[in-house]
This record gives sequence, C-alpha cells and structure tokens, in this order.
Amino acid sequence: MAGSENKNRQLIQAGGRLEPENMSVWNTSETQDLRLRVQLRSLREQLERNHFLLQRLNAASARLIQSLENGDAHEAIAEIIANLIGSEEVAIFDYCSTRQTFSLTWSWGMEPAALMPFTSGAGIFGRAAQQVTSQFAERQPAGLLLPHEKSLTACILLQSSREIFGVVAIFGLLPQKNGLEWVDYELLKFLETYAAVALQFQRLQRKQVAP
Repeated sequence: MAGSENKNRQLIQAGGRLEPENMSVWNTSETQDLRLRVQLRSLREQLERNHFLLQRLNAASARLIQSLENGDAHEAIAEIIANLIGSEEVAIFDYCSTRQTFSLTWSWGMEPAALMPFTSGAGIFGRAAQQVTSQFAERQPAGLLLPHEKSLTACILLQSSREIFGVVAIFGLLPQKNGLEWVDYELLKFLETYAAVALQFQRLQRKQVAP
C-alpha cells in the first residue's frame, strides 16, 4: 500500500487522467526538438534557394559576357528572360530624357504595331522613368493600367552610370508560369544594371567600328 501511495503522489490529476509529474519536462523537450527541426529545415531551404538563385545569376552573367564578343546583347537578354524567367514576348526600348519618350529598338515575339503605344511614355513606362524604378503590372492599381498595357508583365528599367538608358518590357509569360516568383525578381534586379551595361557596350562598340 505504501508503494502504491508513493506512486500516486508522483502523479498529477489532469483532465481526468493521471500523468507523471515530469510530463512538463517531456513536453519541453519535445517542443525544443520540434523547434530545432523547424530551424534546420528553414536554414536548409534558405541555402537551397540561394544556390538556385546563384545558378541562374551565373547563367545570366555568362550569357551577357558572351554577348560582348558576339555583339548580340538584345538576343542575350531575350534568351535570359525566356530560359530563366519564362517569357518569349520581349521588347527593348531606348529612353529620351529630354522628351521623356521611348523608342523601340528590338523586339521578339511581339508585333511592332502593338508596341507603338508604349513609345509615348505614358502609363507604366512613364512611372518607371519618373520613379527611377522598375514597374510590375501585378503591383499596379487596376485603374491605372492603360488598355495597351493589359498584356504587360514587367517594365524593367535599365540604368547605366545613374542615367536611365531604356527599358526591357516583358509581356506574356509561358503557360506553365502562374506569375513572377521571388527568384525572378532577383534576376530582374541583376538585369536592371548588367543588361544596360551589355547594351551600352554594344552601342559604343558599333560606333567605334562605324566608318
């Protein structure tokens, strides 16, 4: 009987059940173990995401460097967007700061006539230049989108030496893409600077060899 009484004294009544007094210790240990596993998973996911991003940035950088030798910077930018972001509808515009207008210099997968309304500098293109930042259609208030902008996904502002150089317009995404993802935005930040560098290099190179 004494042994039974001692055993009962080691138990706590909880919700109609008798549980050991050290149950709180067990729960704390399990909670700590769960938190540790969650932290480990989170860190692993961060490393895997960064590795994936670095692979894409390396591929984009290698293609832009190749374009310096080949003189095909426009094609290189389109290939990067097609292969790493998922759009085969791309147009590149130069920017005239004095007139605040744009001129179409190259396009792929788009009819030139459909691109003419963008040259006025109204809408997303104009906001990109005024705010000196890239613009994304999904982040625009619906009421601000002009009729010709309905198929536009992104307007990537190109800058060189703190001067606006132009924009890369990305239109429809491939069917398997539901929208831009975080890794796409990071890659587009890379293009903001280095696509502009490649285009400027190509332009100066052509001037150098011109008679």
